[in-house]
Amino acid sequence: MSDDASAEPQGRRLVLVTGAGRSGTSTIAGALHFLGLHVPLPVIKPNESNPMGFFESTWPVKFHRRLLERAFVEQTDGRPLAQELAAAVVDDVVRDELRTWLADVALVEPQVVVKDPRSIWVPWLWKETAGELGYDVGYLTMLRHPAEVLGSRSTYYRENRPGITDFQFTVMNLCGWINGNLVVERQTRSDRRVVLGYHDLVEDWRACLARTRDTLGLTFDDDLQPGHHHQVDDFIDPGLRRHEPSWDEWDVPRDLVEVAQEVFDQMTRLSETDGHDPAAEAALDAVGERYAVVMRDAEAIAHDAIRSFSKSMTARATAGHEARLAEQAAELEQAHARVRELEAQAGQGAWSRFYAGMKRRLGARRATRQAG
Repeated sequence: MSDDASAEPQGRRLVLVTGAGRSGTSTIAGALHFLGLHVPLPVIKPNESNPMGFFESTWPVKFHRRLLERAFVEQTDGRPLAQELAAAVVDDVVRDELRTWLADVALVEPQVVVKDPRSIWVPWLWKETAGELGYDVGYLTMLRHPAEVLGSRSTYYRENRPGITDFQFTVMNLCGWINGNLVVERQTRSDRRVVLGYHDLVEDWRACLARTRDTLGLTFDDDLQPGHHHQVDDFIDPGLRRHEPSWDEWDVPRDLVEVAQEVFDQMTRLSETDGHDPAAEAALDAVGERYAVVMRDAEAIAHDAIRSFSKSMTARATAGHEARLAEQAAELEQAHARVRELEAQAGQGAWSRFYAGMKRRLGARRATRQAG
């Protein structure tokens, strides 16, 4: 952790809530809201997947969506290159949009919470831009076991991906969880940050929020001492822990399981400190390199499979096209033959009528001569 990250913050505070989707980001953002921090309105409305509310301001969500669409990056993107792609589309226009919104927000409250899992791709953009407006930015990363996240995402988001198999959906989400945590950890390593375990928050929110307050230099409207009821007690329900963390039910490649478990273990070590641990950070670098190799190999295999499939489909399409052309040519020849037949029949009929007419005229002339 750098000296800058450990210094006492001055001026406005902005807490950027990050972490993989379905990791408890809404829960911590809601808790901060009920403790007196400002969540800019309007916000995303509650739904079945988050009946207590997302506490997610709509403007940052739309802002990140536009950014990721330009970069061709998914919210849950397992490619190690995704972070670079997102950074590459950040220009002066993007910075001006963010600066304008933050300037308006700064007129309302001195302590602001911005929560959107998509922010894992550009946390540095928020720090740089908010810093220009006098904000001290702190990062709060929520951590939930990947097997539990898979269960949650399968429950609420599986139907949004009808074109892939259950296995592909699971692998996609696991890779996104791994990459997202590696990316946000690496990008916030020199900054003031807190990593909170989801289960720790559900079981003892006061202890978690006290550490958040002290690390990020926040001011709450409650002293967080036990023995009295607070609105957060009603908001954080231990029943929110709907999925038990276990790999047993998941059919996923062993390499990815090992990588994901190592990422979780090392991020857990960060959650037990002030967000910084040299040994854990070194271990995360190492597992990040391993993940990059796994993805490189998988992409090569996928490329070969896609190439073979493409060639096969092209050959089938070509053969089918040629067969259809031959069939159409035969049908056309049959049509031409029928036309010729009809033309011949039409010609014979015309000649017969002409011959019959000539016979009638000749007969009439003969009859006329005989009568004369």
